[in-house]
Order: sequence, then C-alpha cells, then structure tokens
Amino acid sequence: MRVSGRDVLLVGLGSSGAQLLSDRLRGWGFRCYLATNIRAAREVFELIRIDLVLTNTQLSDGTGVGLAASLTGLPVTVFVCVPLEDSCLWLPAIDCGRVCLGLPALRPSEFASSLEEMAGRLRTEAQVS
Repeated sequence: MRVSGRDVLLVGLGSSGAQLLSDRLRGWGFRCYLATNIRAAREVFELIRIDLVLTNTQLSDGTGVGLAASLTGLPVTVFVCVPLEDSCLWLPAIDCGRVCLGLPALRPSEFASSLEEMAGRLRTEAQVS
C-alpha cells in the first residue's frame, strides 16, 4: 500500500480512538483531519486533497466500504477498520485509487508498522526530490 502525500482523513473512529491514532500519525509527519460520517468526509474532500482515509465499518450515514467504493479511481488509499471483541482488523480497500478488497487484513500492530513504513517512504521521496 502506498500514499502519495501526508493528508489523512479519519472517518467515524470515535473520539478516543481517533485521538490516539491521529497523535501517532502526526508523530510520523502526517496531517490529520476528522469526519464523523460520509457527509462530513465529502465536505473535507471538497476542501483538501486527501491521500489516506481510515474509516470505521459502520458510519451513521452508511458504511466504510461504501465510502471506499465512492473513492475508487481517485489518488487515495483507504483502510476500513473492522471492530472485534477486544481489538480490530484493518482491511485494505483502495490502494492509490485501485480496489484492493480481498488483500489480507492487518492486525493493529501490523497496521501501525504499515503506516510508519508509508511515512518513511514519503520522507525518502521528499529527500530525493
């Protein structure tokens, strides 16, 4: 999975989960924006070129998979968070505009490593440019 920039939109992740995740993302150099549902996410997309979307499965006005489907073809990467009893899995849904549902889900530690890796690639690409 790749991202082409540093702007991340967190959709429907709840205040405590979104805060922890956004703090970690900011530490890796990402800029974070929050939206509570699909409607609010679309408003953010009208104002900012988002590179990475992290969304909950269930949103008040639809689903994370539905949101991902609406972003197919755009230069964005999307992960959908599937809650489990005491944890979650992160499903890759869109990779730089291409549908990638069906790729293996990531456990939280794997997901964190993947995000850190994406941030590292962005830093490397910025140094080379």
